[in-house]
Amino acid sequence: MPNPPIQFPSTFTAANAVAFANPDNSAQTVSLDAPLPVAVTNLPGNQTVSVANFPTTQAISAASLPLPTGAATATAQASAITTLSAISGQLPASLGAKTGAASLSIAPATDLANIEPAGAAVTGTTMPTGGTGLTGWLSAIYRSCSEGAAVTGTATSAAVVVSASNSLYMGGSFQVTSAGTSCTVSYEQSNDGTNWVALPVISSAAANSAPVTSSTIAGLFSFSSTAAFVRARVSTYGSGTVSITLSQKQQSSSFSGVSLAGGSSALGSVTVTGTVNSTTGFTDSQTALAASATFTGTGRNTNSLQYCFFNACAYADQAGTLFIDQSTDTGTTYQPILSQAVTAGSSANLSVRLCGSLGTGVLYRVRYVNGATAQTVFRLSSSYTAS
Repeated sequence: MPNPPIQFPSTFTAANAVAFANPDNSAQTVSLDAPLPVAVTNLPGNQTVSVANFPTTQAISAASLPLPTGAATATAQASAITTLSAISGQLPASLGAKTGAASLSIAPATDLANIEPAGAAVTGTTMPTGGTGLTGWLSAIYRSCSEGAAVTGTATSAAVVVSASNSLYMGGSFQVTSAGTSCTVSYEQSNDGTNWVALPVISSAAANSAPVTSSTIAGLFSFSSTAAFVRARVSTYGSGTVSITLSQKQQSSSFSGVSLAGGSSALGSVTVTGTVNSTTGFTDSQTALAASATFTGTGRNTNSLQYCFFNACAYADQAGTLFIDQSTDTGTTYQPILSQAVTAGSSANLSVRLCGSLGTGVLYRVRYVNGATAQTVFRLSSSYTAS
C-alpha cells in the first residue's frame, strides 16, 4: 500500500522540524507542488558557501558594456583624422632620393646671421670682402690655409702697379715682366696702408747680389716682410708700360744683408789673435816601474787661456792605477781628482775639465802607482787641449 503524500506548510521556520518515518522502513518520496521559500533566522551573519561542481571557465554574455574614462569617441577620432590628413598632405608620395623640386627643403631661421645660434666672429675678425654667411667664412678659412693668388698690375705713369695685404703671409716675390723705358719701380711696405717705407728685395736670378729697394730692369725680386701691406709702384716714369706680378707665400725664404752664394761678397771680417784650438802634449815617462813603485809627473799650470781640458794616457804590461792630481796653491799640495785602474797589458785614458782660476797658481799633473809585479813596458803621457 503506497504511503500517502506529505503536506508541508507554506513557510518553514526553525521550529518546523519534520521527521519522516515509514512504518515498513521503505523509502519515502517527498514531492512539492511548487517552490517554497525557506527562511532561516538562527544562522550567523557571515556564511561561507563552497561550490565544487562549477566548471573552471564561465561564459558571460552582455548586450553592452560601459567605456572607461578617457576612451576615444567618434568626436576625438575625427579631430585626429583631420590632423593626420594635414601631415600626410605635406609628405612625398613615396620614400627614397628625390630631385630638388620634389624634395622637402628646410630653411634656417630668418633672424640667424649664421647657421649656428649665437654665432659670432672672433674679436677683430671681419668677413672678407665679397663673402656672405657660412660660405663666406669657409672660403676665408680656405684662403688663409692656402697660398695667395698671383696679383698682376700695369701702369703707364707714376702710379702704384700692384698692392696687396700681407697679413697672412711672410713674404713673396715681385716679377717685373715689363720695365718700360727709363722707369724706376720702388718696393714698399706698410702696416696702416697709408704710411709706406722702403721694402728691401733681392734678385732671385743672380748668384750673388745685395738687397735693393728699387729696380729699373725686368726680373724676379724676392722679399721677406712682416708688414700688413706690400706694394710696387712706379716712382719715376719715362715711357712705355710697366707690368708686375706679385706672388705671396706663407713661408718665405730667409735672407738678409747679402747673398753669400758666390762672388766676392763678404760678411765683414774677423780678426783672430793668439792660438786657436791648440794642443800641448807631454811624454811623462817610458821607464818601467818596480813592484809597488810610483811615478809622479811634473805639475803644469793653466796660464794659457785657450785650454779647456787636461788629459792623461797610460799603458803598462802589469796592473796599476792612473791618477790626475790638481793643485790650487802653486804646487804646494796636490789632491787626486780622477783615477782609473789599469789592467795588465792594456791602457787607460783620463780627461778632466779645467777648474779654478786660470794662471800660475793652478797646476795639473799625472801620477801612476804600479801593482805588486815589476813592469817591463810602461808608457805615460799627458796634454792640455782646447776641446
